[in-house]
Amino acid sequence: MSSGTELAAAIVSLLGASFYLAGAIGLLRLPDFFTRLHSPTKAATLGIMLIALGSTILHVGRDVVVWSEDLLIILFVMLTTPVSSQVLARAAAARGVEVVEGTMGEGLPAHSGGESPPDATPPSEER
Repeated sequence: MSSGTELAAAIVSLLGASFYLAGAIGLLRLPDFFTRLHSPTKAATLGIMLIALGSTILHVGRDVVVWSEDLLIILFVMLTTPVSSQVLARAAAARGVEVVEGTMGEGLPAHSGGESPPDATPPSEER
């Protein structure tokens, strides 16, 4: 393997690790749940994709199993992370998690349809 390929793999992997660091800093510094959710999901998604790409660059041409697994990791992360963050954000909105004043963005509806969900108990009634 040429040293240029190894250098490119190292640079891409280091860039991915720096995105992880940025996501961790955002998780610690941002004020509310929704912004804290946004930072790690975006940064970690790009970070793991770059680290897997670095591994793919390093192993392409040598071991088909390893670099094909790296590509599957990239695909899996691209498909699952947005869905899971959307589910978490909707669940937080449904529970009424507070948003810090000044946070920009559209609010998420607690549920679709505009009325109370059929299994929801109004706060004044007890079962």
